[in-house]
Amino acid sequence: MSDFEIERVSTGIPGLDELIEGGFPRGDIILVAGRPGTGKSILANQFLYKGATEYHEPGVLVTLEEPPHLIRRNMMRFGMDLAALEKKGKLSIVDLSPSKEVTPVKIGEYPSFDLSGLEAIILNHVNKIKAKRVVIDTLAILAYKFRSRDILREEFFKLTASITRTGTTLLLTSEIPAQHDGLGVFDIEAFLASGVLVLYNEMISQQSRSRSIEVLKLRGSKHSSRIHSMRITDEGIRVWPAEISPGA
Repeated sequence: MSDFEIERVSTGIPGLDELIEGGFPRGDIILVAGRPGTGKSILANQFLYKGATEYHEPGVLVTLEEPPHLIRRNMMRFGMDLAALEKKGKLSIVDLSPSKEVTPVKIGEYPSFDLSGLEAIILNHVNKIKAKRVVIDTLAILAYKFRSRDILREEFFKLTASITRTGTTLLLTSEIPAQHDGLGVFDIEAFLASGVLVLYNEMISQQSRSRSIEVLKLRGSKHSSRIHSMRITDEGIRVWPAEISPGA
């Protein structure tokens, strides 16, 4: 590999690598944004699962919204056994969800101006399994704990920089609120990310919707500037890079 060649990390999403020169740049921060129901969490978990099972890259999932038992159940629908990966030490889940069935680390335990406690927890999981991929789903939930946008940006920057400094590739998910033109609740996520994917689930008639994906930006990469068809199949998310109907 030359000094100018960027090492790529396969996304594990069929069709997506073809849009981004073979994968995400290793060690980058990628934002996956979209409105509710667009498939953000599925894509993020598929990135972790395929990384561990096909590319020998263990991963860490930081969940701030959905409890782990529901994530495991939902991903089994696509044939992705996250529990098996946990037992093998190829996946570690950091539970910060409001689940009552487990004892999560409460976000409120951290001072509103400091995420060093969360940083230490995540890095401990990364080091324990020698993770190469990390997902935070969703970073926006933490944003509500901060009173100052400047402090918010500074703390999020320190957190994500500490994670990627280990050599891991970091995916952040962000929900685009209704009646909002940005890519997140506070648009801090887009500031942090070197790459942005936007997922859509648009109504095309009273009876049907159409899913699609757009690579909004990916620094250091030649990427498609078009919006491409996407589906959630029995095996997870799939993207159609060419102008071919998914039904063909």
